[in-house]
Amino acid sequence: MFKQLRDLFRRTEPAEEKLELSFEDLPAWLDAREEGIGRELSDATGPSREAIHGTLENLREAVAGMETADGDKEIHPRLRDISRKALPGFTKSMAQILSREPSGDPETFYTTATETLKSALKAMKGQGKYLSSFYPDEMKEVRTAIRDLGREVNAMTEAITHARAGRQQVEEIRESYESLARTREEYTAASGQVREFGAALAEAEKKIREAEQDLAALKLHPDYVKKQEIEERIRELDGMDEETRREIAALRTPAVHLFRKAEKVAGKAGDSAAAAAIGRVLDAYTGSLAGDEEGPASLTEAVMPAILAMIGRGDLALKNQDEVRLFSDPDTLPAGIRRALHRQREVREQRTTLQKTLAALPGVIEEQRLTATLAQLQREREARAAARARAENQREISQASYAAESERLRSRTAALAGRDVEVDVPDLTPA
Repeated sequence: MFKQLRDLFRRTEPAEEKLELSFEDLPAWLDAREEGIGRELSDATGPSREAIHGTLENLREAVAGMETADGDKEIHPRLRDISRKALPGFTKSMAQILSREPSGDPETFYTTATETLKSALKAMKGQGKYLSSFYPDEMKEVRTAIRDLGREVNAMTEAITHARAGRQQVEEIRESYESLARTREEYTAASGQVREFGAALAEAEKKIREAEQDLAALKLHPDYVKKQEIEERIRELDGMDEETRREIAALRTPAVHLFRKAEKVAGKAGDSAAAAAIGRVLDAYTGSLAGDEEGPASLTEAVMPAILAMIGRGDLALKNQDEVRLFSDPDTLPAGIRRALHRQREVREQRTTLQKTLAALPGVIEEQRLTATLAQLQREREARAAARARAENQREISQASYAAESERLRSRTAALAGRDVEVDVPDLTPA
């Protein structure tokens, strides 16, 4: 029956409403909360601060009274002498320690009181330990006052710790708030870059399409057929030039081999003039040969009599059909090299002339310009695409960071408020 009556008349505590804050109102709320923490700390430590003032006054009186105290006359004379010698140092030290009166805000007051307590305890462990025997009543008063001081300092410690924790929470929320503000700016900047680089990329792609269309249109230009004809003729001349190079190689390779043997034979025979002449031919044949059809041929004609004489005497043997074909008479090799070099020069001169004609065609000039433009546009497209990708990545990083920091802000605000809190953090929107 009693339980039913108790339940019937029990007061129901009203549910605390959820605190709702806008993002813009949060700084002012934090300032107010920080001020509230200061007021709560002042109220919580007020009694202890007042008690500490009284305790310090009592401690000063107790220390001052020791200077005129008679002491315990029944104590051993040696202990009495030690105590009397220690007393001046102790009272002077304590007077200096107690000369600072705690004041200011609670934390400044607490710091001074704590330092006073530590110094007093240190003095008690120092010279104070020699005084208890001779001044038992006086030292009891000092110890009691120090104990009272310690109790009040400890009482303040809990309040100070609680206030510091609250201020740390306020600071962490401010850091979250500032981080969110920075992230919003970073997101806005990244979004702007995505748009700018995207527009630049679209413009580059448009210009690339236009350049590609202009290049395709060149195939309809009257110069295009002429260009193809010239390029086909250049390819034919390239083939002829390759055939001439093979012909020159077919003459040069066996000739160089035989000239080297002939130079050695002339040197051994002491015919320095023939050896020098053959050496000049070797230099010409092992060089490029291009562009000088008469020089190598004339040098060859000059040494053929001496080489044929060596062959006739048996000093120089012909080893294969190529050597027999080229060195059976004085005219075959010189005429062959002259003819091949002449053909090579004609082919290359024709090719050079056609290249100049091709390069002067308006369609070719325009094609080169468009090709260079297209390459530049493609490089720009790649650079802008890479820049846009970097901006998109930064935007994604900002979004993830914003979401995580928003949750930290809400959680920290609820912890500080001590109840459910709804902070209306605005969504990220591009500018």
